[in-house]
Amino acid sequence: MAARELCNTTARIQLTAIESLLINTLVLSTERICSKQELIAGINKDPLAYSGLEMCLSRLQQKFRAAFDERLFRSVRNRGYCLVQDVKITH
Repeated sequence: MAARELCNTTARIQLTAIESLLINTLVLSTERICSKQELIAGINKDPLAYSGLEMCLSRLQQKFRAAFDERLFRSVRNRGYCLVQDVKITH
């Protein structure tokens, strides 16, 4: 199983499966801004029934801020979320 983590030269944080999927969805999106529906679909949940997205995003943002003292993404009013960090996926 591949390691699910976010790191730079000074810090490393472990990600849950959902956090990893959220970051992958944001990174691989063809648009700069991902809608909530796209993010929910990216974590393999039903967009009409899933209500935990904001909580997952909040925990991920807190974890990132605690390790790197910066924001990972920002919300875009009435549109969704976009990354504010340069994130590269490695395998």
